[in-house]
Amino acid sequence: MNASTCLFMFATLLLSGKVLAREEVIATITNDENKQVYTFVAETDEETDSIKAFYKDNYSAAGKKVDRELMASDKLTDGGLILEKRGDHEILKLESNSFDLEQGGLVTIDTLYNGVNGQRKEYDLQLAKATDGEWRLFKGKNVVSKLHIVVNKKFMLGAVGVKEIVMK
Repeated sequence: MNASTCLFMFATLLLSGKVLAREEVIATITNDENKQVYTFVAETDEETDSIKAFYKDNYSAAGKKVDRELMASDKLTDGGLILEKRGDHEILKLESNSFDLEQGGLVTIDTLYNGVNGQRKEYDLQLAKATDGEWRLFKGKNVVSKLHIVVNKKFMLGAVGVKEIVMK
């Protein structure tokens, strides 16, 4: 494909009203129970940098992407984005009361600490644009790009929830 064909295709896209998008990995999430890895990804509008959608990309132990789940951005403020669910239990959920898709805001990671008694634990973070214009998670002034889940295990029961989330 030559340069004039590429330019024509780009101009056609712009004139047709189709907005180009890019994807930004917000965080990589691991746990100490198994080798499951997934990433939390934001799809952003190229022109406005506002968030259009979220995705959860699941990876195999070998590091190959095995599937992708679309998570509608409006769910963040309407019930939360469920990142991990087992049976009827919401293990890990990201929610906010006042998140703005253009500016960001406070988000809460809600975890099931103990599935036996229903005890939950929350972690408050900021999801906002960094100085480089990329969307990032912040804990105070520190950028968080990795979340490692430490599983809450009980004798004779095994895994009952999330003991803590180590943020790096």
